[in-house]
Amino acid sequence: MANSPDGGPGPRADVDSLLQRMRDERGYALSYHEILARTDPRLLEAYQVLYARFTLDGRHLDARRRELVWTALLTVSNEHVGSLHLERAVAAGATADELRAAIALAGVTAAWDQMAFAHQHWSALLGGSDFSSEYRRLVDAAAAELEQSETELILLVCAAARRSEGQYLDQLARCYAAQLPEEEMAEAVSYLLLPNGANALLWATDLWLDALASGAVAAGEALAGVSFDVRRA
Repeated sequence: MANSPDGGPGPRADVDSLLQRMRDERGYALSYHEILARTDPRLLEAYQVLYARFTLDGRHLDARRRELVWTALLTVSNEHVGSLHLERAVAAGATADELRAAIALAGVTAAWDQMAFAHQHWSALLGGSDFSSEYRRLVDAAAAELEQSETELILLVCAAARRSEGQYLDQLARCYAAQLPEEEMAEAVSYLLLPNGANALLWATDLWLDALASGAVAAGEALAGVSFDVRRA
């Protein structure tokens, strides 16, 4: 017999009702929905609230920009599960060219490490160790269909998903220089939790707090009172 939402045994009708409600809200059910509904429906219901807040509810990014960021995040993470985000992007008004641009930006982020490597070891032959302008030329070519704010958010999330520290901190500074709202930056970074896990999100937020503490970036209004008294791994 299935568990009820309060942890005790419950009727099959309650489980079926929970699953039907999920199908009505999402348009589908997944395998883990089926299993959790029959073994721990209370957990599934709690997860549904979290999932809706992360991916469905309007927060600070509009639906089109949210799904463009998701498209790039799935691409850089080599995660084919989640193609519904591309469908949502189209439904929100994104064009095929904009989707391709988000995907191209996800690919471009991988060039950072190779360019940094080359300039670290062969800077004398290359005429210096600053490769950021060369990297941004690749970014500009890939992002022709997107607004600057969309480009910067995509690059921030992709650098975080790759856990490329220098790239992430550079991009974080660029987001502040472009005066992107911290609320939008935080929303985009929070997406890491679902495809990449809590440790990836912790990595990104730890570095963000470090950048604020060191003065590498200056807190805006949203994070003006942020505390640095947090546990570090």
